[in-house]
Amino acid sequence: MQLTFHGHACVSLGLPDGGAIVIDPGTLSDAAGALTGAVAVLITHDHPDHVNVPAVVEHLTSAPDVQVWASGPAAEALRAGGAPADQVHEATPGQVLEISGARVTVGGGDHAVIHPEIPRAVNVTYLVEIGGESVFHPGDSYEPPAALPDGGLDVLLVPVSGPWMKTAYAIDFARAVPAGVVVPIHDGLLSEFGHGLTGRLLDTARLGGDYTYSRLTAGESLAV
Repeated sequence: MQLTFHGHACVSLGLPDGGAIVIDPGTLSDAAGALTGAVAVLITHDHPDHVNVPAVVEHLTSAPDVQVWASGPAAEALRAGGAPADQVHEATPGQVLEISGARVTVGGGDHAVIHPEIPRAVNVTYLVEIGGESVFHPGDSYEPPAALPDGGLDVLLVPVSGPWMKTAYAIDFARAVPAGVVVPIHDGLLSEFGHGLTGRLLDTARLGGDYTYSRLTAGESLAV
C-alpha cells in the first residue's frame, strides 16, 4: 500500500487494482489533487478543513462510480452542496465497509472538546486494511480503534495541532496505540519551527515508545 499525504489532514491510500481511497480532502489540503484517481472518499466530520464540499461535489459529478462515506452532518453538507444523493452514504461507528479490496472499519463518535460551550461535531474514525496492511485515521479525536489488527497497526495518523489539543495528547495517543510508523497530520497551523519542536517531542528518543516517527510533506508518499 502507498500512503500519500496531501496536506493538513488529507491522505490517499493506493488500492491493489489501481486508484485510491482518499480521506478528509479539506480546504487546507490539495483536495483536487488528492481526488484525482479516487475511487472512494472517506470523511471524518463536517469541518471545512476536512471536507472541501465544492471539490468533492465536482469530483462526484464527474465520476459517477465514486462513492463517499461520511459522518451524518458531512453527508448532509455534501448533498446540500449538490452531490448526487446516491453517491453519498452516512458512516456510523461499528460499520465495516468493503471497498475495492479494502476493509474499512468505522469507529469514533465525537470530535475532541474545543471548549465546553462549543458543541462537539460528530466525528467518525477509519481503520483501513488493504492487503494485510493497516492505517488508522482518527479525524479530530484521539479515540483509538475498537480493535487492532494482529501485531498492531502499520501506520497511525496522529493529529499534532489544533484548537482542541495540546502536545501531551498526541504523545499519549502515539504511545498508547501500537503502530510501526506514526505520521503527523492536522498540521496546517504549524510553522516549520512548530514542526521541528513537535517532531522532537514525539520522537521516541525523547519520551520512549516503539514506533518510527515519519513526517511527510504535501505530495510525499510512504510505502506501507
